[in-house]
Parts: sequence; C-alpha cells; structure tokens
Amino acid sequence: MCHGCDPGVTALARILTSGLNLSKDVGNLIQPDVVESENDPVEGESSIFYNGSIITMAGGTFSPVEALAIKGASITAAGRLQDVRSLAGDTATMVDLNGQCILPGFVEPHLHLFLSALTIDYLVPLQPWKIPKRSDALKILQKEVDKVVNDPNKRDPKWVAAYGYDPSLVECQEELDACVLDGVSTAVGIFVLNQSGHIAYVNHRAFEIAGVKDDNTTRGLVKHDGKLTGKLLETQAIQLVAGHIQPKPNEETVKRHCAEKLGEWSAKGCTTVFDAGIGTVNLFDDVIMLAKVTDNPEHPLPLRFVAALMENMTDFPLPDMTTIGDQTPPLRIGNAKAQAKFWADGSTQGFTAALNEHYYRKPEEDRGKLLYDTEDIQGRMSKWMKKGWQLSIHANGDRAVDQSLECYEATFHQLPDRKKDIMHRIEHFTVSNTAQVEKAASLGLGVSHTIGHVYYWGETFQTFVLGPERAARIDPIKDDVDKELVYSFHSDSLLTEPDPLLFVRTAVTRLKYDSKEVLGQEQRVTLEDALRGVTVNPARQLNLEHRIGTLEKGKSADLVILAQDPRTIDPANLDTIAIRQTWYKGKK
Repeated sequence: MCHGCDPGVTALARILTSGLNLSKDVGNLIQPDVVESENDPVEGESSIFYNGSIITMAGGTFSPVEALAIKGASITAAGRLQDVRSLAGDTATMVDLNGQCILPGFVEPHLHLFLSALTIDYLVPLQPWKIPKRSDALKILQKEVDKVVNDPNKRDPKWVAAYGYDPSLVECQEELDACVLDGVSTAVGIFVLNQSGHIAYVNHRAFEIAGVKDDNTTRGLVKHDGKLTGKLLETQAIQLVAGHIQPKPNEETVKRHCAEKLGEWSAKGCTTVFDAGIGTVNLFDDVIMLAKVTDNPEHPLPLRFVAALMENMTDFPLPDMTTIGDQTPPLRIGNAKAQAKFWADGSTQGFTAALNEHYYRKPEEDRGKLLYDTEDIQGRMSKWMKKGWQLSIHANGDRAVDQSLECYEATFHQLPDRKKDIMHRIEHFTVSNTAQVEKAASLGLGVSHTIGHVYYWGETFQTFVLGPERAARIDPIKDDVDKELVYSFHSDSLLTEPDPLLFVRTAVTRLKYDSKEVLGQEQRVTLEDALRGVTVNPARQLNLEHRIGTLEKGKSADLVILAQDPRTIDPANLDTIAIRQTWYKGKK
C-alpha cells in the first residue's frame, strides 16, 4: 500500500516497528554491481508434464503445447509430446496432469511486504467490502478481543489495533466512538484507524492505558461537553494513543511473518513479486530488513523478489563506504533486485489523488493535489535515470498521470543516451483518458493497475467518488490493449490480497464485488488479454521477460498447476479455480 495511498496505516506501521533495534550487521547482503545470472541451473533429473492443458503464453498468446519438460531450475523443452520426450531422454520422469492445466507462474508487480506482514497478529483489516454495516466491524473487533483475552501469551495491557474503517462507505454512515467501542470491550484497548489515515477511533480503555484524560489539550482530541469522544484527528493526536500499543514486533517476529506472507502469495500461484515501496515504513531500516528477509536460511524464499526503493534513499550507506545514490544498477539487497520509486499523488478513494475535474458532488476546488512540483520531480527522476535505474511513479488521478507523462517525456529528451532496454512504469493509472493511454504507449512505458478498484470499490467510485461516467473507465484495460500499452494487474497488498485469478476474472467481466453489475463493459477484455496482465506483461515491466512470464525453453521453471483450464469455464467463475501446485525454479 503506497504511502500516498494510505499515509495513516504507514504511520501506524512506523509506530509499531519503531523499536525493532535491527542489527546493522548485514555483511555482504547489500552489494552494488552484482549481476544476477542470466540462466538458471540445468542440473538433476528431467520431468515431463503431459496429458493436460499447457498454456505457455509464448508471444503473449495462449500458445498451448502437448508437453513441457524441466530439468533443475530451467525449462528444457515445450511442444509435441513425442518431440519433448525425444529431447528430454528416456530417463525423464513422466508427470501425468490428468486433465489439469499449467500456466506460467504468476507475476505480482506491486505490493508491500512489511505492511502486509503486520496484518498477522498486529493489524486487523476492516476493509469496506467486508463491513457494509458498522455492526459487521464491531463483530470482527469482538472476535479479535476474545482471541487476545484468551491468549496466555498476551500480557497486560492488552490491545486490538485495526485499520480501514470508513463511515462514508457503511450503511447510514455510522461513526465509531469511545462509547460504541466500549460495547466491544472495556478491558482491552481498542484502536481503529480510519481508511483515510487521518482519523482514528479508540475506546476509554485505550485512553486509560495512554494516560490521556479529559483535560488533555493536545490538538486533535475531539471532545463533547469537555469529555473525550474517542475520535482522534491527525497525526499528533493519533500518535498520543498509538504509541502505547503493545506488543511491538521484534526482528525475528517480522521475519517470520514476512515468510508466512510470502508463503501465502506462493500458494496463490505467484512465483515473482515486486515490493513497490521499500523505505516507506522506516526508511533505511526497511532496506536492512529486506536484506535479512530475502536471505534467511530458516525461511528460504518460495518465490522471486524484486523491490523499489523510495527515491529519497540515496544516502543509504553501503558496506564499501559508498551510498545507494552512488551506484549504477543492478543493486542486490539480500536476494532482491532493486529499482527506484516516486510519488505524484495520493489515493482516489481517499480523495487525495490529483484529478483534472473535481470529485463527484464535491466543491469545484476539491480535485486532490500533486505532491511535488513538476520541475522538482523531473529533476530527481533525471538523476536516477542517468545512472541507469528503472523508475516507477505512483499516479492515481489523471492530473498526476499528466504530470508523470510530462516528466518522463522531458527526462527522455534530456537523456537521449539513457539505457533504452528498461521499461519505466506508472503505478495505478486509475483515472485516465484515451490520449494519456496513447501517450504512455508512445513513450514505451508500462502501467500497472490496482484492478481491485473495479471489483471492490466499483460501486463506491460510481456513487460517491468519481460519478458514473469516470468510474466506468477506471483501469481502462481495453484501451491499453487497443493502444498496445503494456499493462499489468496488482493487489497493492495490503490494500487488497494478491489473487491473480480474481484479477483475471475482473479484467474479463468487470463485475463488482458480490454483484452481477458490470462497471464499464466497454473496458472488458478477452481471457487471453487478461492472462497477459499476470504473466508476460508484468515480466516485461520488471525487465525479466528473458527469464519469466512464459513457458519457453531456457526460461526459469516457474509454473502454476490449476485444477481446470480457464478457457473452459464461465469467466465469472475464474476466481474459483483451485490452485493445485506452485513451482518456483523447478521446485514445488
């Protein structure tokens, strides 16, 4: 979840992890100029998959074959069964798919590992699609309180911390306050962060633990008749209470929870993931933690990890006494390769994305805002691109998209001798027009869509945020296809969970959550187009198309085995296909 999308949950995560006291001894885990091998090892026994559907996505099309052979970590053959057996040899192990389907391992091109890991034991998600009524949120909180009370390992004072509640999206727009939360518990401190990140709600026990009384004059403590209401506005008041939340995770806990999340994403068929904001939580400590998580002998990576550093991380010191900003990429952090990330605006559903026209039924001046002047952000982009770094820019609103396109075009013009085999990106690209799609394609950029905007927030965008016309063309995949813009789909976890088959289903149907209503049917695409958005296209966007994204000879043996061929079922049921196995570098 980009800090521009949700500064509140990032600030809360920063509070929770501020006391980690990370060991700075990372040895050679952070190294400049380390080039990853272009080829995976071809060692060990061969295996041949046959008697099922094998969709290779070679050339960006289904490109089905009868058989697929792997040896060690690499694909050694794909084609007719007779030919593959001849190439693999008589000693190859025959793997009967029994009618199941193989696809390339899914590529998740935008998520946030450390924030996602905090949802294990520390942050309870209260996403709007789970809580149509306030009572639904209270039931979730009650369940968490019961778990905490009955856990002998939890010491007093006990807490439940949650995020994501948004009164504007629940029935009757019901708020939370101390009295309502007291109805859940008066013994456990309860802290709930609003979806906007600018408001929090607490019970009276939370005030008691934090030592905050009615006579406290801290700005942002909302009172009624001189009494604290339980509503906190903005950072100063929020931190007054959040700073007391216990327990705080230690280094080993964070590493273990990160490993658990990576395992969950692997189980969804992901073999490559991209963290789009290292440094958003605790700056340099994030880099150290990334190195330790991705090079952890106790929990070997079950997938390939790529990451983007916040662009203000240039001063991070490396073991050779240089800094990140001094380096010409690639840079290896643990077992992750690094890129650079910029932000142009905030969140569309949070009303902080920069739009060209005002938000639906809002004052004319209410259009969100750009985070930086164009000249400022373009100058900083130029410094990184000049050294050969791949760049990505967070841009949700169409005004931010305009700025991003202008910055890329100016930087490309300024640096005619830049590395041109790199695909630079715009993240989210939520609100846009056809001209912007064409411009992005002409510049050779890639765009990655938070496709959950269509599925989870479609109704909200229509009726509350953007209005029917603009909402119908958010995440305009069909325009991307028609204009030959390289697109991909992502979760922005913890905003939504990585679920590539759900992303594919949404791109094909544009169906909204728990509904048969379609949001912008003219932006629906074919299954083949949708599968490109989770395989070959994000591989191109990560500049890894030579190794992943399709099932072809010489590429990494990253594959997912599905219970059914997605070409044979109702598109509305694509997300129900069971994932049987995920193979990463030839191992399941």
